[in-house]
Amino acid sequence: MSMTSSKTSTKPCPGSRPVSGFVERGGVWVAVQVALLAAIVLIGRLDLASYSLTGSGTIAWVLIGIALVVGVAASLSLGRNLTPYPKPVQAGTMIERGPYRVVRHPMYTAVIVGMFGVAIRAEDWLSLLLALTLIPFFFAKSSFEERHLIEHYPDYPAYRQRVPRRLVPGLL
Repeated sequence: MSMTSSKTSTKPCPGSRPVSGFVERGGVWVAVQVALLAAIVLIGRLDLASYSLTGSGTIAWVLIGIALVVGVAASLSLGRNLTPYPKPVQAGTMIERGPYRVVRHPMYTAVIVGMFGVAIRAEDWLSLLLALTLIPFFFAKSSFEERHLIEHYPDYPAYRQRVPRRLVPGLL
C-alpha cells in the first residue's frame, strides 16, 4: 500500500513518470501477498462460526480487532492514495497523519497482526508458520516500496528520519 504526506505539495515529483501495468507497478508483490494470505486462511480452514471466548480464541480475536482498527485507520489516512501496489500513485501526496505518524507501513503491520490472529484462531501450526513468513515478506516489500517513495517524494528521507520504524513502533 503506497503511502503518501499531507504536509507535501499535491504535485507529483518533477521528472517522475507515470507507472502503468501490473508488473511495473509491483503487481508481483501483490500476487505473492494474496497467495500467502489465502494459504494461511485455507490451510487453517478457519471456522469463524465455532468461536468461543476461551484461551487462544480470545487472543486471536484481539489481534484481528487490532488489525482491523489499524488497517481502517491507515486506509482512511491514505484516502485517494490507497493502492494495492507498492509503487506510489502518480498524483499522490505523502501522508504523515494517523498511524503513519507512528510507523511508515501500518497497512502491512495490520495484515501481519491480522493473519497471526487468523492462524491462532485456526489453531494450525502451518498457518502460524506462514503468518511468520509475512514479517520478512513485508520487510522486503516495504524496502522495494521505499526505494520508489524516495524517488517520488523529495521529502521522504526526512519523513524516514521522523518515523524511523517501518512496521512495529520501537522495534522494526
